[in-house]
Amino acid sequence: MGLFNSNYSRPGPGVSKGAPKDNRFIHYWKIYGRHFWDLMKLNLLFAVPAIVVLVAGVIISSATRNILLAGLPFIALSPFVAGLTYETRNYIREEHVFVLHDFLKKLKENWKQFLANGIICYLVYEVLMIAIPFYAQNQQKLGSVISTIALGLSFATLFIFTSMQFYVPLEIVTFDMKLSKMYRNAGIFAIAALGWNFLGFFVTAFVLLLLYGCLYLGQYAPLFLFIILLLAIFLLWSFWAYTVNSLVYPTLDRMMIQPTLKKEAEERGEVPEEDLDPAFTDWDSIREDTDDEDDDDEEED
Repeated sequence: MGLFNSNYSRPGPGVSKGAPKDNRFIHYWKIYGRHFWDLMKLNLLFAVPAIVVLVAGVIISSATRNILLAGLPFIALSPFVAGLTYETRNYIREEHVFVLHDFLKKLKENWKQFLANGIICYLVYEVLMIAIPFYAQNQQKLGSVISTIALGLSFATLFIFTSMQFYVPLEIVTFDMKLSKMYRNAGIFAIAALGWNFLGFFVTAFVLLLLYGCLYLGQYAPLFLFIILLLAIFLLWSFWAYTVNSLVYPTLDRMMIQPTLKKEAEERGEVPEEDLDPAFTDWDSIREDTDDEDDDDEEED
C-alpha cells in the first residue's frame, strides 16, 4: 500500500437508520480519529507549497521590512486550498477520499476561483492591517469617538470577512456558480451562524498565533522552529481545515445544500422530502444545476 493510497474495496459496517446520532463534539473526534493518518497524508501534500510560501514571506519581510510585500507569496498558496477543503469536507460527510488523486484533481478544477479569492483576501487583509493600527495609534489626532467607531468597524469587518472565508472555499468545491454569488451567500452565512463562526475565528487566530509565536521565539531558541516545522509538515493545516469545516459545514448544508436537494427531489417526484439523504446524492448534478441557473440568469440579464 502506497503512502497516498487507501483501500476502499471493503465495505464498512454501516449505520442503522434508527441508531441515535452522536452530538457534534463526539462526532468530530470520531471522524478525526478514524481518518487521522489520512489527514496526516493530506497535510503532507499541503505542507510542501505552504512551507515554500511561508519561507518566501519571511525572506521578503526580512529583506524589505514591508509586511505588505511579505504577504504577496500567500496568494500563490490559495489554489492548493481547493484540495485541502474538498478532502476535509468529504471526511466530514463520511465520503471516500483518494488523498493524492483528489487533491490534484480539485487543484486542477478549481485553481482559477481559488486564485481569484486569494487575491481578494490579500487586498482586504492588507487594508485591514493598515487600518487597525492606524486608528488604534491616532486616537488623539482623529478624536476618540471617531477613531473608536472606525476601529470597531475595522474589527467587525475582519471578523465578518474571515467568517465568509470559512464558506467560500466550501462553496467553490461543492457548487458551480459565480464567485460573486458565493460571496453573497457567504455574507449571509457569516451573520446567520455567528456562534459557530466565532469558534472558527478562534481556531484560525490560535493557529496564526502559534505560527507567529514559534517563528518569533525561534530567533532565540531553535527548538521552537523545530516544533513548528513538525506541526506544519504533519498536522497543522489539515487540523485547521477539518476543524473549521466541521464547524461551518452544517450551516452550508442546512441553508444551501438541503434546499437544493429538496427542490430536485420535488421536481423529479421520486423522493419525499423526509426521505432525502445527502449521503446518497449525486453531488455532480448539484454543480451542474447551479451552473445552469447562472446561465439562465445571464440570459435574463
